[in-house]
Amino acid sequence: MTILKSNNAYKTIGEVVKILNLKSKKNTSPTHTIRFWEKQFKQIKPKIFNGNRRYYDEKNIRLLKKVHYLLKEQGMTIKGVKKILN
Repeated sequence: MTILKSNNAYKTIGEVVKILNLKSKKNTSPTHTIRFWEKQFKQIKPKIFNGNRRYYDEKNIRLLKKVHYLLKEQGMTIKGVKKILN
C-alpha cells in the first residue's frame, strides 16, 4: 500500500532530489547539491527535525526549482542567481 503525501506536506531531501530530477556527479550525491545551495542562498530554509533531517515546504521547493532552472538550464552563475533572488 502506497501512502501519498498531499502536495503541501513537507518533503525530505531525497524527495526534493526526485522533484528536481538531480543527477549524481562523480563524487557527490544530488543531496550534496541541495545542501550546497542552502549555504549559498539564504532564502532556502528547510525545517530541521529529529536527527538533523531536512524537510522542505512548498515555498522552499519553488525556490530550489528556480535556482535549479537558473543554474542548470540558463547557465547562470551562483552570483547571478543571488542577484535575482535578492
